[in-house]
Amino acid sequence: MAPQPGDRKAILLLSSLGGFIGALCCLAPIVLVLFGIASVSAAASLGNVLYGDYAWAFRLAAGGFLVAGLMVYFRKRGICTLDQARRERTRLINVVTLVGITTTGIYLFWNYIVLHYWGIAAGLPWAQYDESWAIPASAVVLGLAALGLIFMRRRSE
Repeated sequence: MAPQPGDRKAILLLSSLGGFIGALCCLAPIVLVLFGIASVSAAASLGNVLYGDYAWAFRLAAGGFLVAGLMVYFRKRGICTLDQARRERTRLINVVTLVGITTTGIYLFWNYIVLHYWGIAAGLPWAQYDESWAIPASAVVLGLAALGLIFMRRRSE
């Protein structure tokens, strides 16, 4: 079965939401400081606790969201039984792999580049962390995701 026209949008939306959910641990301190709800030191302490002790919970929530989202995605496209999944095995593997790569790239970019520099701009003491590795890493992963999406587009034409 060839990819459908809305597949790329659905994959990007699902991957984006998964990446954002995984990085909510680092967004909370920035929001608290920007809205004046917490001081910089309290927000930095909260950020250390959320990222240090509970980052796994946010990543697990993102993974659960992705599993549920992929189930809905495939059911809407007519893959509802294990027999249908076996017949569409290649498509299933390709979409799951593409969503995984895209989510990882968005998570890296959002968490280690965007939120890192927003946190520094908000006054959080995150400049002490060297996140220079994140720019090339997210570029490579997002480049792979873009190639996968382009390949998916060519298959649908």
